[in-house]
Amino acid sequence: MIRIAVIGVGQIARQQHLPALENDPDFTIVAAVSPVPVALNVPVFATLAELRQSDLVLDAVALCTPPALRYGLAHEALASGWHVLLEKPPTVTRSQAESLSRLADERGLTIFAAWHSVYAASIPALREILPTLSIERVTIAWKENAEKWHPGADWLWRDGALGVFDAGINALSILCTLSSEAILYDAALLSFHDNQRAPSHVRLAMRGSETGLPITAEFDWRHEAASEIWEIVWHAGNGERVILSEGGARLHRGSLEIVLAEAHEYAGVYRHFAALIREGRSSLDLRALDLVTDALAFGTRQNPDGYLRII
Repeated sequence: MIRIAVIGVGQIARQQHLPALENDPDFTIVAAVSPVPVALNVPVFATLAELRQSDLVLDAVALCTPPALRYGLAHEALASGWHVLLEKPPTVTRSQAESLSRLADERGLTIFAAWHSVYAASIPALREILPTLSIERVTIAWKENAEKWHPGADWLWRDGALGVFDAGINALSILCTLSSEAILYDAALLSFHDNQRAPSHVRLAMRGSETGLPITAEFDWRHEAASEIWEIVWHAGNGERVILSEGGARLHRGSLEIVLAEAHEYAGVYRHFAALIREGRSSLDLRALDLVTDALAFGTRQNPDGYLRII
């Protein structure tokens, strides 16, 4: 059994990480860290330092904190001799992730970037279908209401946060996982509302590095419709379309819905983490993060609400 502590017990940890761990035969939850008091069936520490100073024996931690905190906490965990799972995005920058990767290698530990959307039900079928088609373009729409999924989480809009990319990066992780070529950033239009420090709406243009395949995406965190839109469409030259929807839970090829086996994304995440630990390997895919940091660095910025924007 891999003895694991969950660092950060917010909504995603409670809804996804804790249930997945409780049902995984490879893991046992022995502790948690939360600066806000929470009631769990294991000891809860206010800081990672307090956990380190306790007499609990750990093998691994799952970092479910806001992205800006992950590098420091991951460095501290690796220095303590613990394997590390990083919620997405793994870090704020590539240099942070590469620094952690080097430390993990030096210590003989596993570090794992948990891109949960690549364990969606549609991914295995898409791996078989897409290579058989002549894809001419890809369009992505990832739209939801931030307050519904992250109620009261003001850290989403602070300096160093990714804003709507915190959700949109899920689509980019799927795109990169399924692509046979590197995906390059071309342009972005970033919209900032209410003087927030991170974008809430993005239009993004990308392309395939070898084929020039055009890829466009729209990410919206002020989506007011009752239902979310989490969709990627691959447009083939013969007019056929392959549509991933509901974040990867459903798949259509033309008018035909492909029946998928039920998939639990976070169960897949922890199966992979356990396998990496057993095999003494790490997995730190940074392709989706690179596209986001390129867009944030080079995209055109606007404030449609008319508030003074200080960059």
